Amino acid sequence: MEDMIAKIVEMDKKARELNEKAQKTKIDYEHQVVVKKETIKNDYLERAKKRIAINQQTAQKRADEKLAGITAKNQAVSEKLEKSYSDNGDKWVDEIVSRVIENL
Repeated sequence: MEDMIAKIVEMDKKARELNEKAQKTKIDYEHQVVVKKETIKNDYLERAKKRIAINQQTAQKRADEKLAGITAKNQAVSEKLEKSYSDNGDKWVDEIVSRVIENL
């Protein structure tokens, strides 16, 4: 009888040890999952930041090129207007004065 009680106590002790070991393993796996999740999240964020930087550079380059085109076009229009004024300015002033005087 005492042998059976000793065996039962021994089996209970082993069961508790196995249960404790299983709990520790479970906690370790949960910790590994959290660490892996953070690693994946950080990697994803890092890649996203790199893509954003590349996209920002591309967008800035396009905007600069567009601005340069608009600036060149404006400069050409301005030069055309300046040339037209320099060629015809005196004639326009005379015409304006003449029309004002006629309407008086």
